Amino acid sequence: MKKIIIFPIIMILILSACNNQSIQKNNQHNQPQKTLKIGYLPITHSANLMMTQKVKAQAKHNGYKLKLIKFNNWPDLMDALNSGRIDGASTLIELAMKSKQKGADIKAVALGHHEGNVIMGQKGETVNNFNNEHQYRFAIPHRYSTHYLLLEEMRKQLNLNAQTFSYHEMAPAEMPAALNEHRISGYSVAEPFGALGEKLGKGKTLKHGNEVIPDAYCCALVLRTDLIKDQKHVAQSFISDYKKAGYRMNDKSQSVDIMSKHFKQDRKVLEQSAEWTSYGNLSINEDGYQKITQLINQHQLFETPSYKSFVDPTLYKEA
Repeated sequence: MKKIIIFPIIMILILSACNNQSIQKNNQHNQPQKTLKIGYLPITHSANLMMTQKVKAQAKHNGYKLKLIKFNNWPDLMDALNSGRIDGASTLIELAMKSKQKGADIKAVALGHHEGNVIMGQKGETVNNFNNEHQYRFAIPHRYSTHYLLLEEMRKQLNLNAQTFSYHEMAPAEMPAALNEHRISGYSVAEPFGALGEKLGKGKTLKHGNEVIPDAYCCALVLRTDLIKDQKHVAQSFISDYKKAGYRMNDKSQSVDIMSKHFKQDRKVLEQSAEWTSYGNLSINEDGYQKITQLINQHQLFETPSYKSFVDPTLYKEA
C-alpha cells in the first residue's frame, strides 16, 4: 500500500521539477536581448568593430544586439563611456588609462589593431631636415596618445631639443587639409589620414610608427566593468565575435571591403591604410602594456594604472 502511495508522489515531484526547468528556459528565451552600445571614431583603427558586426550577423547565436555609435571627438566619446551612456568603446589606450586612474569603472579587454600609425611631414622634407634652428608645429589627436609619444621619441632619436617640436590637438579629419595649407609642419595620427595626406599631394610619410616604437599599443577596446560582472555571457559573446573579426581583418581584401562600406575615403586610400595596419591576435600582453606605461611615466603625463587593475585578458583568452 505504501508503495502505491509513494509512486504517485515521486511522479508529481519529477513532473513539477521538469515544469520548473521548462518555465526557467522559457523565461530566459523570452528575456529581451541586451543591446551593446559601443562607441568609436571614424578611423580605420576602429574598423574591427565593423567586421565584428558582420561576423555577428553571419553567426547562428543571438545572445546580444550590437549598436555602434559614432563620435566626432575623443572627449565626447570618453564622457559617454565614463558616464555609462555606452557600454564600451574603441579608444586611445592612454585616454582609457587616464580615465581609469581618475576612477572610471572600465577595463581594457583587447587591442583595436597593430601598427597603422604614421608621422607625416611636408612633401620634400625628410627627418634629416629637422634641426634645432627652427620650430616645428605638429598636430596630434590628443596629448594622451601614442601619436604624441611617437613624435617625442622621434625627436629624441634625432637629438633635437625639447622646444623644437610644439603640439596642437586637432581632429584627425582636419589634419591632411591643415598640412596641405601649411598651417602645420606635420602630424601623427591613425589611418586613413596618413594615406589621405599623401593623396592630397602635399604630404609625405616621414616615419611609420614601428620605425620609432615597434608595435606600440595605440587603440584598445574598453568595456564597462558592470557589463563584465553583471552580464558576462553577453560580454563573452561579443568578444568571441570580436576575436574572429580580428583574424578576418588580416585578409586585406576583406578589410578594405568592410572599410569601404563604413568610411567615406577613396578605396585606394583605404587600400594603402590596409597595407600599413594589421590585426590578427588582439590580446593585450603585459609586456606591450608595460612599454606604453614606461613612456607615459617618462613624459610624466599621468600616474598609470597597473596591468592587473586596468586590463582584463580573460574574455579574449576564453573566446
